Amino acid sequence: MLVHETGVAILYGAIVGIIITVSSSSEKLQSFVSFNSEVFMLFLLPQIIFESGYNMRRKAFFKNSASILLFAFVGTLISMLIISFGLMLFVKIKWVPVNLSPRDCLIFGSLISATDPVSVLAIFTELKVNRDLFANVFGESVMNDAIALVLVQTFLKFDDTHPISASFIFKSIGMFFGIFIGSLAIGTLFGFITALLLKHIKIQQIPLLESTLTIVLAWVSFLLAEEIGLSGIASVLFCGIMDAHYSFNNLSKESQNLTKEWIHLLSYISETFVFVYLGLAAFTVTHAFKWQLILLSLILCLLSRFFNVYPLAWVNNKFKEKKKQLKKKEIFVIWFAGLRGAIAFALSLILDSKNGQILMTTTLTIVFFTVFVLGGLTQPVLKKLDLAYKDKDESLYKQKKKTRFLEFDRKYLKPFLTHQRYGQRELDELTQESYKITIKKKVQAYKEFEDKESKIDFVNENENENEVKSGWESEEETTTESDSDLFIGNNTKKKIKKESSVSDSKSTSTSSTGSEKD
Repeated sequence: MLVHETGVAILYGAIVGIIITVSSSSEKLQSFVSFNSEVFMLFLLPQIIFESGYNMRRKAFFKNSASILLFAFVGTLISMLIISFGLMLFVKIKWVPVNLSPRDCLIFGSLISATDPVSVLAIFTELKVNRDLFANVFGESVMNDAIALVLVQTFLKFDDTHPISASFIFKSIGMFFGIFIGSLAIGTLFGFITALLLKHIKIQQIPLLESTLTIVLAWVSFLLAEEIGLSGIASVLFCGIMDAHYSFNNLSKESQNLTKEWIHLLSYISETFVFVYLGLAAFTVTHAFKWQLILLSLILCLLSRFFNVYPLAWVNNKFKEKKKQLKKKEIFVIWFAGLRGAIAFALSLILDSKNGQILMTTTLTIVFFTVFVLGGLTQPVLKKLDLAYKDKDESLYKQKKKTRFLEFDRKYLKPFLTHQRYGQRELDELTQESYKITIKKKVQAYKEFEDKESKIDFVNENENENEVKSGWESEEETTTESDSDLFIGNNTKKKIKKESSVSDSKSTSTSSTGSEKD
Protein backbone atom coordinates (compact mmCIF):
# COMPACT_ATOMS: atom_id res chain seq x y z
CA MET A 1 0.00 0.00 0.00
CA LEU A 2 1.86 3.07 -1.29
CA VAL A 3 -0.75 5.62 -0.10
CA HIS A 4 -1.01 5.48 3.70
CA GLU A 5 -3.58 7.10 6.00
CA THR A 6 -1.68 10.40 6.11
CA GLY A 7 -1.61 10.56 2.33
CA VAL A 8 -5.31 9.69 2.18
CA ALA A 9 -6.13 12.60 4.52
CA ILE A 10 -4.12 14.98 2.33
CA LEU A 11 -5.80 13.69 -0.84
CA TYR A 12 -9.21 14.11 0.78
CA GLY A 13 -8.35 17.72 1.63
CA ALA A 14 -7.10 18.29 -1.93
CA ILE A 15 -10.39 17.02 -3.39
CA VAL A 16 -12.36 19.33 -1.12
CA GLY A 17 -10.00 22.17 -2.08
CA ILE A 18 -10.65 21.56 -5.80
CA ILE A 19 -14.41 21.59 -5.19
CA ILE A 20 -14.16 24.87 -3.27
CA THR A 21 -11.97 26.42 -5.98
CA VAL A 22 -14.35 25.62 -8.85
CA SER A 23 -17.54 26.48 -6.95
CA SER A 24 -19.34 29.79 -7.57
CA SER A 25 -19.21 30.84 -3.92
CA SER A 26 -15.53 29.99 -3.47
CA GLU A 27 -14.66 33.16 -1.52
CA LYS A 28 -17.20 32.41 1.22
CA LEU A 29 -16.10 28.77 1.44
CA GLN A 30 -12.41 29.72 1.49
CA SER A 31 -12.99 32.13 4.35
CA PHE A 32 -14.93 29.40 6.17
CA VAL A 33 -12.21 26.73 5.84
CA SER A 34 -9.25 29.10 6.25
CA PHE A 35 -6.68 27.75 8.67
CA ASN A 36 -6.14 29.73 11.85
CA SER A 37 -2.61 29.22 13.13
CA GLU A 38 -3.63 30.34 16.63
CA VAL A 39 -6.27 27.61 16.80
CA PHE A 40 -3.66 25.08 15.74
CA MET A 41 -1.09 26.29 18.26
CA LEU A 42 -3.55 26.52 21.18
CA PHE A 43 -5.84 23.53 20.68
CA LEU A 44 -4.55 21.04 18.11
CA LEU A 45 -0.80 20.95 18.58
CA PRO A 46 -0.88 20.47 22.40
CA GLN A 47 -3.04 17.35 21.99
CA ILE A 48 -0.64 15.86 19.43
CA ILE A 49 2.46 16.47 21.55
CA PHE A 50 0.82 15.43 24.84
CA GLU A 51 -0.26 12.10 23.33
CA SER A 52 3.30 11.52 22.10
CA GLY A 53 4.64 11.86 25.64
CA TYR A 54 1.78 10.03 27.38
CA ASN A 55 1.64 6.94 25.15
CA MET A 56 5.39 6.67 24.74
CA ARG A 57 6.89 3.21 25.18
CA ARG A 58 8.91 4.21 28.18
CA LYS A 59 11.02 1.06 28.51
CA ALA A 60 12.21 1.27 24.93
CA PHE A 61 12.56 5.07 25.18
CA PHE A 62 14.74 5.03 28.30
CA LYS A 63 16.76 2.07 27.01
CA ASN A 64 17.62 4.13 23.90
CA SER A 65 17.58 7.52 25.63
CA ALA A 66 21.23 8.27 24.83
CA SER A 67 20.83 7.82 21.08
CA ILE A 68 17.41 9.57 21.07
CA LEU A 69 18.74 12.66 22.87
CA LEU A 70 21.83 12.66 20.64
CA PHE A 71 19.75 12.61 17.46
CA ALA A 72 17.15 15.05 18.84
CA PHE A 73 19.41 17.75 20.31
CA VAL A 74 22.66 17.58 18.38
CA GLY A 75 21.02 16.26 15.21
CA THR A 76 18.39 19.02 15.06
CA LEU A 77 21.05 21.67 15.60
CA ILE A 78 23.23 20.17 12.83
CA SER A 79 20.25 20.03 10.48
CA MET A 80 19.24 23.62 11.28
CA LEU A 81 22.77 24.95 10.75
CA ILE A 82 23.32 23.12 7.43
CA ILE A 83 19.99 24.30 5.99
CA SER A 84 20.26 27.85 7.34
CA PHE A 85 23.85 28.55 6.31
CA GLY A 86 23.33 26.68 3.03
CA LEU A 87 20.47 29.03 2.16
CA MET A 88 22.57 32.04 3.19
CA LEU A 89 25.30 30.85 0.82
CA PHE A 90 22.84 30.31 -2.06
CA VAL A 91 21.37 33.79 -1.51
CA LYS A 92 24.85 35.32 -1.50
CA ILE A 93 25.92 33.63 -4.75
CA LYS A 94 22.55 34.46 -6.36
CA TRP A 95 21.41 30.87 -6.77
CA VAL A 96 18.15 31.74 -5.03
CA PRO A 97 16.08 34.53 -6.65
CA VAL A 98 14.76 35.65 -3.23
CA ASN A 99 16.32 38.15 -0.88
CA LEU A 100 16.15 36.09 2.32
CA SER A 101 17.55 37.70 5.45
CA PRO A 102 19.74 35.71 7.88
CA ARG A 103 16.78 35.66 10.29
CA ASP A 104 14.53 34.17 7.57
CA CYS A 105 17.14 31.50 6.83
CA LEU A 106 17.53 30.59 10.51
CA ILE A 107 13.77 30.39 11.10
CA PHE A 108 13.21 28.33 7.95
CA GLY A 109 16.13 26.03 8.83
CA SER A 110 14.62 25.50 12.29
CA LEU A 111 11.03 24.79 11.22
CA ILE A 112 11.94 22.52 8.30
CA SER A 113 14.13 20.46 10.67
CA ALA A 114 10.99 19.33 12.54
CA THR A 115 10.38 15.72 11.50
CA ASP A 116 6.88 14.29 11.67
CA PRO A 117 6.94 10.61 10.65
CA VAL A 118 3.30 9.86 11.53
CA SER A 119 2.83 7.72 8.43
CA VAL A 120 6.17 5.94 8.96
CA LEU A 121 5.28 5.06 12.55
CA ALA A 122 1.91 3.71 11.41
CA ILE A 123 3.75 1.44 8.95
CA PHE A 124 6.24 0.50 11.71
CA THR A 125 3.32 -0.64 13.87
CA GLU A 126 1.71 -2.55 11.01
CA LEU A 127 4.92 -4.40 10.08
CA LYS A 128 5.99 -4.82 13.75
CA VAL A 129 9.55 -3.54 13.34
CA ASN A 130 11.96 -4.12 16.19
CA ARG A 131 11.56 -1.98 19.29
CA ASP A 132 14.91 -0.21 19.17
CA LEU A 133 14.28 1.15 15.69
CA PHE A 134 10.74 2.22 16.58
CA ALA A 135 11.93 3.90 19.80
CA ASN A 136 14.72 5.80 18.04
CA VAL A 137 12.50 7.14 15.25
CA PHE A 138 9.55 7.92 17.52
CA GLY A 139 11.63 9.37 20.38
CA GLU A 140 13.72 11.52 18.06
CA SER A 141 10.55 12.81 16.38
CA VAL A 142 8.91 13.77 19.68
CA MET A 143 11.97 15.53 21.11
CA ASN A 144 12.88 17.00 17.73
CA ASP A 145 9.49 18.73 17.42
CA ALA A 146 9.91 20.40 20.79
CA ILE A 147 13.48 21.51 20.01
CA ALA A 148 12.54 22.86 16.56
CA LEU A 149 9.70 24.84 18.10
CA VAL A 150 12.01 26.28 20.74
CA LEU A 151 14.52 27.26 18.03
CA VAL A 152 11.78 28.99 16.00
CA GLN A 153 10.56 30.85 19.08
CA THR A 154 14.13 31.86 19.87
CA PHE A 155 14.83 33.34 16.42
CA LEU A 156 11.42 35.04 16.26
CA LYS A 157 12.52 37.18 19.21
CA PHE A 158 15.20 38.79 17.00
CA ASP A 159 14.64 41.16 14.11
CA ASP A 160 16.31 41.49 10.72
CA THR A 161 18.74 44.15 11.99
CA HIS A 162 20.72 41.63 14.05
CA PRO A 163 23.84 40.52 12.13
CA ILE A 164 25.22 36.98 12.53
CA SER A 165 28.01 37.51 15.03
CA ALA A 166 29.58 35.67 17.96
CA SER A 167 27.45 37.59 20.45
CA PHE A 168 24.31 36.74 18.44
CA ILE A 169 25.21 33.04 18.43
CA PHE A 170 25.93 32.91 22.19
CA LYS A 171 22.78 34.89 22.95
CA SER A 172 20.72 32.49 20.82
CA ILE A 173 22.24 29.45 22.56
CA GLY A 174 21.55 30.98 25.98
CA MET A 175 17.94 31.76 25.07
CA PHE A 176 17.44 28.28 23.64
CA PHE A 177 18.60 26.49 26.79
CA GLY A 178 16.76 28.96 29.03
CA ILE A 179 13.47 28.39 27.20
CA PHE A 180 13.94 24.62 27.06
CA ILE A 181 14.92 24.14 30.72
CA GLY A 182 12.16 26.47 31.93
CA SER A 183 9.57 24.63 29.83
CA LEU A 184 10.84 21.28 31.10
CA ALA A 185 10.50 22.50 34.71
CA ILE A 186 6.90 23.67 34.20
CA GLY A 187 5.87 20.44 32.50
CA THR A 188 7.48 18.34 35.24
CA LEU A 189 5.85 20.47 37.95
CA PHE A 190 2.37 20.05 36.49
CA GLY A 191 2.99 16.33 36.12
CA PHE A 192 3.77 16.16 39.86
CA ILE A 193 0.71 18.28 40.70
CA THR A 194 -1.55 15.98 38.66
CA ALA A 195 -0.11 12.89 40.39
CA LEU A 196 -0.60 14.34 43.89
CA LEU A 197 -4.17 15.46 43.17
CA LEU A 198 -5.13 12.05 41.82
CA LYS A 199 -3.47 10.39 44.80
CA HIS A 200 -5.17 12.41 47.56
CA ILE A 201 -8.51 13.38 45.99
CA LYS A 202 -10.88 10.42 46.22
CA ILE A 203 -12.47 10.51 42.76
CA GLN A 204 -11.73 6.95 41.70
CA GLN A 205 -15.47 6.30 41.46
CA ILE A 206 -15.76 8.89 38.67
CA PRO A 207 -13.44 7.75 35.84
CA LEU A 208 -14.52 10.54 33.51
CA LEU A 209 -13.47 13.18 36.06
CA GLU A 210 -10.05 11.58 36.51
CA SER A 211 -9.44 11.58 32.76
CA THR A 212 -10.66 15.16 32.38
CA LEU A 213 -8.40 16.37 35.22
CA THR A 214 -5.34 14.74 33.58
CA ILE A 215 -5.98 16.31 30.16
CA VAL A 216 -6.97 19.77 31.43
CA LEU A 217 -3.94 20.16 33.72
CA ALA A 218 -1.63 19.23 30.84
CA TRP A 219 -3.25 21.94 28.71
CA VAL A 220 -2.87 24.44 31.57
CA SER A 221 0.86 23.72 31.67
CA PHE A 222 0.99 24.55 27.96
CA LEU A 223 -0.88 27.85 28.44
CA LEU A 224 1.27 28.91 31.41
CA ALA A 225 4.53 28.23 29.55
CA GLU A 226 3.32 30.21 26.53
CA GLU A 227 2.15 33.08 28.73
CA ILE A 228 5.54 33.60 30.36
CA GLY A 229 7.46 33.38 27.07
CA LEU A 230 8.56 29.74 27.21
CA SER A 231 7.71 26.79 24.97
CA GLY A 232 4.30 25.32 25.69
CA ILE A 233 5.11 22.37 23.41
CA ALA A 234 8.14 21.31 25.44
CA SER A 235 6.15 21.82 28.63
CA VAL A 236 3.18 19.67 27.58
CA LEU A 237 5.55 16.98 26.26
CA PHE A 238 7.29 16.54 29.62
CA CYS A 239 3.96 16.83 31.43
CA GLY A 240 2.76 13.87 29.35
CA ILE A 241 5.86 11.83 30.23
CA MET A 242 5.43 12.59 33.96
CA ASP A 243 1.71 11.79 33.84
CA ALA A 244 2.41 8.44 32.22
CA HIS A 245 5.10 7.61 34.78
CA TYR A 246 3.38 8.81 37.98
CA SER A 247 -0.25 9.93 37.52
CA PHE A 248 -1.19 6.81 35.56
CA ASN A 249 -0.54 4.65 38.66
CA ASN A 250 -3.06 6.68 40.70
CA LEU A 251 -5.91 6.20 38.24
CA SER A 252 -8.50 3.46 38.61
CA LYS A 253 -8.31 0.60 36.13
CA GLU A 254 -11.26 1.97 34.17
CA SER A 255 -9.75 5.47 34.11
CA GLN A 256 -6.41 4.16 32.88
CA ASN A 257 -8.00 2.69 29.76
CA LEU A 258 -10.37 5.65 29.33
CA THR A 259 -7.59 8.25 29.60
CA LYS A 260 -5.35 6.50 27.09
CA GLU A 261 -8.21 6.15 24.61
CA TRP A 262 -9.34 9.78 25.01
CA ILE A 263 -5.83 11.19 24.60
CA HIS A 264 -5.22 9.02 21.53
CA LEU A 265 -8.59 10.03 20.03
CA LEU A 266 -7.99 13.77 20.51
CA SER A 267 -4.51 13.49 19.03
CA TYR A 268 -5.73 11.47 16.04
CA ILE A 269 -8.51 13.97 15.29
CA SER A 270 -6.05 16.88 15.54
CA GLU A 271 -3.49 15.23 13.25
CA THR A 272 -6.12 14.22 10.71
CA PHE A 273 -7.52 17.77 10.65
CA VAL A 274 -4.06 19.22 10.04
CA PHE A 275 -3.27 16.80 7.19
CA VAL A 276 -6.67 17.44 5.63
CA TYR A 277 -5.88 21.15 5.76
CA LEU A 278 -2.54 20.47 4.04
CA GLY A 279 -4.53 19.16 1.08
CA LEU A 280 -6.93 22.11 1.29
CA ALA A 281 -4.04 24.56 1.33
CA ALA A 282 -2.76 23.24 -1.99
CA PHE A 283 -5.76 24.84 -3.70
CA THR A 284 -7.29 27.38 -1.32
CA VAL A 285 -4.18 29.36 -0.31
CA THR A 286 -2.38 31.87 -2.51
CA HIS A 287 1.06 30.46 -3.29
CA ALA A 288 4.35 31.98 -4.33
CA PHE A 289 6.39 29.24 -6.03
CA LYS A 290 10.14 29.73 -6.33
CA TRP A 291 11.24 26.45 -7.85
CA GLN A 292 14.96 27.07 -7.42
CA LEU A 293 14.41 27.71 -3.71
CA ILE A 294 12.20 24.61 -3.41
CA LEU A 295 14.70 22.33 -5.16
CA LEU A 296 17.73 23.62 -3.25
CA SER A 297 15.84 23.46 0.07
CA LEU A 298 14.84 19.86 -0.61
CA ILE A 299 18.44 18.92 -1.41
CA LEU A 300 19.60 20.65 1.78
CA CYS A 301 16.97 18.75 3.80
CA LEU A 302 18.20 15.38 2.51
CA LEU A 303 21.88 16.31 2.95
CA SER A 304 21.37 17.74 6.43
CA ARG A 305 19.50 14.59 7.44
CA PHE A 306 22.37 12.47 6.10
CA PHE A 307 25.09 14.46 7.93
CA ASN A 308 22.90 14.44 11.00
CA VAL A 309 22.11 10.71 11.23
CA TYR A 310 25.20 8.85 9.99
CA PRO A 311 27.94 10.67 11.97
CA LEU A 312 25.85 10.65 15.17
CA ALA A 313 25.01 6.96 14.71
CA TRP A 314 28.75 6.26 14.41
CA VAL A 315 29.38 8.21 17.64
CA ASN A 316 26.52 6.38 19.36
CA ASN A 317 27.85 2.95 18.35
CA LYS A 318 31.32 3.79 19.66
CA PHE A 319 29.98 3.89 23.23
CA LYS A 320 27.67 0.86 23.07
CA GLU A 321 28.10 -2.89 23.19
CA LYS A 322 28.05 -4.65 19.85
CA LYS A 323 24.64 -6.26 20.37
CA LYS A 324 23.12 -2.86 21.28
CA GLN A 325 24.62 -0.94 18.36
CA LEU A 326 22.49 0.41 15.53
CA LYS A 327 22.88 -1.67 12.40
CA LYS A 328 23.55 -0.14 8.98
CA LYS A 329 20.07 -0.85 7.68
CA GLU A 330 18.52 0.63 10.84
CA ILE A 331 20.57 3.80 10.39
CA PHE A 332 19.38 4.00 6.79
CA VAL A 333 15.73 3.75 7.91
CA ILE A 334 16.26 6.50 10.52
CA TRP A 335 17.58 8.74 7.74
CA PHE A 336 14.81 7.68 5.37
CA ALA A 337 12.08 8.26 7.98
CA GLY A 338 12.87 11.96 8.39
CA LEU A 339 9.61 13.17 6.84
CA ARG A 340 8.36 16.72 7.19
CA GLY A 341 4.73 17.14 8.16
CA ALA A 342 2.07 19.07 10.00
CA ILE A 343 4.27 20.87 12.53
CA ALA A 344 6.68 22.25 9.93
CA PHE A 345 3.77 23.56 7.85
CA ALA A 346 1.97 25.04 10.88
CA LEU A 347 5.13 26.88 11.94
CA SER A 348 5.51 28.31 8.43
CA LEU A 349 2.09 29.99 8.86
CA ILE A 350 3.23 32.07 11.83
CA LEU A 351 6.15 33.72 10.03
CA ASP A 352 5.99 37.50 10.25
CA SER A 353 8.49 38.08 7.44
CA LYS A 354 7.77 39.67 4.05
CA ASN A 355 8.98 36.38 2.54
CA GLY A 356 6.57 34.37 4.70
CA GLN A 357 4.35 33.35 1.77
CA ILE A 358 7.34 32.09 -0.25
CA LEU A 359 8.65 30.07 2.71
CA MET A 360 5.17 28.66 3.40
CA THR A 361 4.83 27.45 -0.20
CA THR A 362 8.33 25.95 -0.08
CA THR A 363 7.51 24.15 3.17
CA LEU A 364 4.21 22.79 1.81
CA THR A 365 5.92 21.43 -1.32
CA ILE A 366 8.64 19.70 0.73
CA VAL A 367 5.98 18.19 3.01
CA PHE A 368 4.10 16.78 0.00
CA PHE A 369 7.29 15.30 -1.47
CA THR A 370 8.44 13.61 1.76
CA VAL A 371 4.98 12.33 2.71
CA PHE A 372 4.07 10.87 -0.69
CA VAL A 373 7.48 9.83 -2.07
CA LEU A 374 9.52 8.86 1.00
CA GLY A 375 6.48 7.85 3.05
CA GLY A 376 5.07 5.81 0.17
CA LEU A 377 8.35 3.93 -0.28
CA THR A 378 8.80 3.18 3.41
CA GLN A 379 6.83 -0.07 3.45
CA PRO A 380 8.68 -1.69 0.50
CA VAL A 381 12.01 -0.55 1.98
CA LEU A 382 11.22 -2.05 5.40
CA LYS A 383 10.12 -5.35 3.85
CA LYS A 384 13.25 -5.46 1.72
CA LEU A 385 15.52 -4.82 4.71
CA ASP A 386 13.66 -7.37 6.90
CA LEU A 387 13.50 -5.29 10.08
CA ALA A 388 10.62 -7.16 11.71
CA TYR A 389 10.48 -7.63 15.47
CA LYS A 390 12.37 -10.68 16.73
CA ASP A 391 11.45 -12.55 19.92
CA LYS A 392 15.07 -12.67 21.02
CA ASP A 393 15.04 -8.87 21.38
CA GLU A 394 12.63 -9.26 24.31
CA SER A 395 15.42 -10.41 26.64
CA LEU A 396 17.16 -7.06 26.31
CA TYR A 397 14.14 -5.29 27.84
CA LYS A 398 14.01 -7.59 30.84
CA GLN A 399 17.52 -6.61 31.86
CA LYS A 400 17.17 -3.80 34.38
CA LYS A 401 19.88 -1.25 35.06
CA LYS A 402 19.95 0.29 38.50
CA THR A 403 21.08 3.87 38.10
CA ARG A 404 21.13 6.50 40.85
CA PHE A 405 18.17 8.33 39.36
CA LEU A 406 16.06 5.17 39.00
CA GLU A 407 16.91 4.16 42.55
CA PHE A 408 15.97 7.66 43.80
CA ASP A 409 12.77 7.47 41.78
CA ARG A 410 11.77 4.09 43.25
CA LYS A 411 12.77 4.98 46.77
CA TYR A 412 11.41 8.53 47.12
CA LEU A 413 9.47 9.89 44.12
CA LYS A 414 7.19 6.92 43.43
CA PRO A 415 6.12 6.48 47.09
CA PHE A 416 5.56 10.25 47.43
CA LEU A 417 3.64 10.79 44.20
CA THR A 418 1.77 7.48 43.87
CA HIS A 419 0.15 4.77 45.98
CA GLN A 420 3.10 2.53 45.26
CA ARG A 421 5.47 1.86 48.17
CA TYR A 422 9.22 1.41 47.96
CA GLY A 423 9.99 -2.14 46.88
CA GLN A 424 6.34 -2.89 46.14
CA ARG A 425 6.89 -3.08 42.43
CA GLU A 426 9.84 -5.43 42.82
CA LEU A 427 7.76 -7.55 45.23
CA ASP A 428 4.83 -7.59 42.81
CA GLU A 429 7.13 -8.52 39.94
CA LEU A 430 8.80 -11.23 42.06
CA THR A 431 5.40 -12.58 43.09
CA GLN A 432 4.20 -12.51 39.51
CA GLU A 433 7.38 -14.19 38.33
CA SER A 434 7.14 -16.90 41.00
CA TYR A 435 3.48 -17.38 40.10
CA LYS A 436 4.45 -17.80 36.45
CA ILE A 437 7.16 -20.29 37.44
CA THR A 438 4.69 -22.23 39.62
CA ILE A 439 2.13 -22.36 36.82
CA LYS A 440 4.85 -23.40 34.39
CA LYS A 441 5.98 -26.19 36.71
CA LYS A 442 2.40 -27.38 37.18
CA VAL A 443 1.81 -27.39 33.45
CA GLN A 444 5.08 -29.27 32.93
CA ALA A 445 4.16 -31.80 35.64
CA TYR A 446 0.72 -32.27 34.14
CA LYS A 447 2.26 -32.83 30.71
CA GLU A 448 4.69 -35.37 32.18
CA PHE A 449 1.79 -37.08 33.99
CA GLU A 450 -0.18 -37.19 30.75
CA ASP A 451 2.86 -38.62 28.95
CA LYS A 452 3.26 -41.32 31.62
CA GLU A 453 -0.45 -42.14 31.50
CA SER A 454 -0.35 -42.36 27.73
CA LYS A 455 2.73 -44.61 27.93
CA ILE A 456 1.04 -46.86 30.51
CA ASP A 457 -2.10 -47.03 28.39
CA PHE A 458 0.04 -47.79 25.36
CA VAL A 459 1.83 -50.64 27.21
CA ASN A 460 -1.46 -52.02 28.50
CA GLU A 461 -2.95 -51.90 25.06
CA ASN A 462 0.08 -53.73 23.67
CA GLU A 463 -0.15 -56.37 26.39
CA ASN A 464 -3.85 -56.84 25.73
CA GLU A 465 -3.18 -57.10 22.03
CA ASN A 466 -0.46 -59.66 22.68
CA GLU A 467 -2.76 -61.67 24.96
CA VAL A 468 -5.52 -61.59 22.38
CA LYS A 469 -3.08 -62.59 19.65
CA SER A 470 -1.69 -65.45 21.77
CA GLY A 471 -5.28 -66.54 22.54
CA TRP A 472 -6.07 -66.46 18.89
CA GLU A 473 -2.95 -68.49 18.08
CA SER A 474 -3.73 -71.14 20.79
CA GLU A 475 -7.29 -71.40 19.56
CA GLU A 476 -6.05 -71.76 16.00
CA GLU A 477 -3.60 -74.46 17.10
CA THR A 478 -6.32 -76.30 19.06
CA THR A 479 -8.72 -75.99 16.18
CA THR A 480 -6.10 -77.26 13.79
CA GLU A 481 -5.23 -80.16 16.06
CA SER A 482 -8.89 -81.11 16.61
CA ASP A 483 -9.57 -80.81 12.93
CA SER A 484 -6.63 -83.03 12.10
CA ASP A 485 -7.65 -85.52 14.77
CA LEU A 486 -11.15 -85.48 13.46
CA PHE A 487 -9.88 -85.98 9.92
CA ILE A 488 -7.59 -88.84 10.98
CA GLY A 489 -10.36 -90.41 13.10
CA ASN A 490 -12.88 -90.38 10.32
CA ASN A 491 -10.42 -91.93 7.89
CA THR A 492 -9.57 -94.63 10.45
CA LYS A 493 -13.23 -95.35 11.08
CA LYS A 494 -13.86 -95.55 7.35
CA LYS A 495 -10.88 -97.89 6.97
CA ILE A 496 -11.97 -100.08 9.90
CA LYS A 497 -15.51 -100.14 8.59
CA LYS A 498 -14.25 -101.05 5.13
CA GLU A 499 -12.01 -103.75 6.57
CA SER A 500 -14.88 -105.11 8.67
CA SER A 501 -17.19 -105.17 5.67
CA VAL A 502 -14.51 -106.99 3.67
CA SER A 503 -14.04 -109.54 6.45
CA ASP A 504 -17.79 -110.02 6.77
CA SER A 505 -18.11 -110.60 3.06
CA LYS A 506 -15.25 -113.12 3.21
CA SER A 507 -16.83 -115.00 6.09
CA THR A 508 -20.17 -115.09 4.30
CA SER A 509 -18.60 -116.44 1.17
CA THR A 510 -16.76 -119.05 3.23
CA SER A 511 -19.88 -120.17 4.97
CA SER A 512 -21.77 -120.36 1.74
CA THR A 513 -19.03 -122.53 0.20
CA GLY A 514 -19.07 -124.88 3.14
CA SER A 515 -22.80 -125.37 2.93
CA GLU A 516 -22.54 -126.24 -0.74
CA LYS A 517 -19.94 -128.90 0.06
CA ASP A 518 -22.12 -130.41 2.64
